Amino acid sequence: MDDLRWRDGSEEHLLSVLRSATDRSTASDELASHITDWPSRYHLDRRRTNLLRPLVVGPGMTVLDVGAGTGVNSRYLAEAGATVVAVEGDTLRAEMAGVRCEGLDVDVRVGPATSVTATTDPDRFDLVLCIGVLEYSGSDPEAFLTHLASLVRPGGALVVAIENQMGLAYWLGADEDHLGRPYVGIAGYPGDTGGIRTHSRAGLAGLLSDAGMSAQRWLYPFPDYKLPVAVLTDDAYRVPDAVEFVDQIVGPPVDRQRMGAPAGPDSRASHRELVAAGLGPDMANSFLVVAGADQGAVDTACAGNVLAWRFTGDRRSCYMQERRVTSDGGRNVIDRRRSFPDDPQPAEPAWLTLRPVASAPVDYLPGPNLEQTALARLRAHDLTGLSDALARFDAFIAGLASPGVPGDATHPYLPAGTAAVLPGDCVDLGLDNLVPLGDEGGLALIDDEWSAEGGVNRELASIRAMWKLAWVTVASGTDHPWPATATIDEIAVSLMGLLPGSIGADPLERLYTAEAELLAVVAGGTAADHLENLRAAGRRSVAGRGASPLAGLRRRLSWVKRLPGGSWLARATRR
Repeated sequence: MDDLRWRDGSEEHLLSVLRSATDRSTASDELASHITDWPSRYHLDRRRTNLLRPLVVGPGMTVLDVGAGTGVNSRYLAEAGATVVAVEGDTLRAEMAGVRCEGLDVDVRVGPATSVTATTDPDRFDLVLCIGVLEYSGSDPEAFLTHLASLVRPGGALVVAIENQMGLAYWLGADEDHLGRPYVGIAGYPGDTGGIRTHSRAGLAGLLSDAGMSAQRWLYPFPDYKLPVAVLTDDAYRVPDAVEFVDQIVGPPVDRQRMGAPAGPDSRASHRELVAAGLGPDMANSFLVVAGADQGAVDTACAGNVLAWRFTGDRRSCYMQERRVTSDGGRNVIDRRRSFPDDPQPAEPAWLTLRPVASAPVDYLPGPNLEQTALARLRAHDLTGLSDALARFDAFIAGLASPGVPGDATHPYLPAGTAAVLPGDCVDLGLDNLVPLGDEGGLALIDDEWSAEGGVNRELASIRAMWKLAWVTVASGTDHPWPATATIDEIAVSLMGLLPGSIGADPLERLYTAEAELLAVVAGGTAADHLENLRAAGRRSVAGRGASPLAGLRRRLSWVKRLPGGSWLARATRR
């Protein structure tokens, strides 16, 4: 009989989606277009396999994917050239994995992990993956890990991903991910939890060592291992400016929209304090552990000199990128690469392009970026200091601006009547992409991955930068000088008021119109849907999620969009 504890109710629908899809690849834009809620996002989001990027996987390798679920990780491993055995205890999810991996070297089996043994697979595996499964292993996790370790061939590795029982999100009041109650893991899982439990760093390290996997490399996915935007190594916490470095790579360490409980204190400030106190690894939200019988096995399974990985958000596959910060002869450098280099950029629309990846890594510039400086001034309620930081931003873009050319609109970020134009690589000119140049007093643009044909309207670039700063303020729960109920939109307008330069009339409407068109290019979907999502995001505040009492009803009725005329019906539920 199937164990239904991990079912989320989306399986029947998603099976039909997978069956009808023509593109079932890891980063399928077609599958991503069916995301309507958290369960579908978890199964179809293009960021799911970011977790596996630190692993070395290629042709000739054999991999066991334990608790393979709907097959997203198995698909990624097979696309990389590995031969995969995917074992899944739920028959419906196993069927989904079979459909998803059809045509690839993936053997999907229905049954528990213990059904795979040295007898059924005498050659054993180069990698055994246990992603989001150990927490369901019952009262004897050591025996479970010992069994998995027995399936690793000499020189191979066991890979475990799991939430941290003592993670920062849980200390800030987030619901325990499996039981839906806050603080239950921190309290040691009292009462009847059905055998579900996670582990602390020390506890998990001990379990792995007892299973014969004493050589371990620990990595820390943020905000969690499910949809990571960053993965850190232990070495990331040891760099000289670790507080600033980790904060830059991670950003908001907790997804406050998924906390399940009233949002706690400033998560980003709390994370900075933990890193400064040397507690960052112990209180990361989740773990990715590469373990082996000896260090050589671990080094073979995981890229060695990388300090951190940073991934783009949810984009079309042709636009997804990763940045690796590596240590190179005492220098820290950034190596930017496309996640799916074989996916060509579309010819249309031609106004926005992803710039070619640099042929050589560039130096990582240490120290706080301008966003970190601004957030520090916000936390201190220092509007004078904040104005100074924003004045530096304004002076920087003023130095880049050139007179506009009268004529028709070129693209959404270069509308008709633009008076001052910034270079095309300034389309994403946020404060997080500006780093002070030491004693020189200037600023350097550190992330110019996009280029907009003909340039960018200076006012729109300023409005976008202030809205992004307001968004990260709310996303982090940053204490700021305005009421806690102030929304992202209201904070953004207040920040615009601190800029020395003019930003013109109706700034938010101008921004939302342009940004919705940009997102339709970058992430897919329609500008109308993105416009609605931006306006909903703008209503969030530090005091709450900004959702109306009808938000739950709207989520439950999101399926109507799949019916004929469903887009109209879905809009009706929002009125």
